[in-house]
Amino acid sequence: MRRCWWGSDSLTDLAVLKINATGGLPVIPINRKRIPHIGDVVLAIGNPYNLGQTITQGIISATGRIGLNPSGRQNFLQTDASINHGNSGGALVNSSG
Repeated sequence: MRRCWWGSDSLTDLAVLKINATGGLPVIPINRKRIPHIGDVVLAIGNPYNLGQTITQGIISATGRIGLNPSGRQNFLQTDASINHGNSGGALVNSSG
């Protein structure tokens, strides 16, 4: 499997990789028809403190939050799921993915 860096954003701690694989890879489907609502149960998936894959549960506490910097990015979700150092870049999903 080959991968290459496609882009990144240091303000949101996000990197995008392009993966060329010979076989199918498991993926989490994105439901573009369902928008998050306050009170939705979510799971935060990450690798905090290099402990290995970890999942914590919480709810969406708020939607439409504005970032703390003047970059113009907005519409963040707020959750009470435990997100620690090393979780950045991990998924925040509902029960449907």
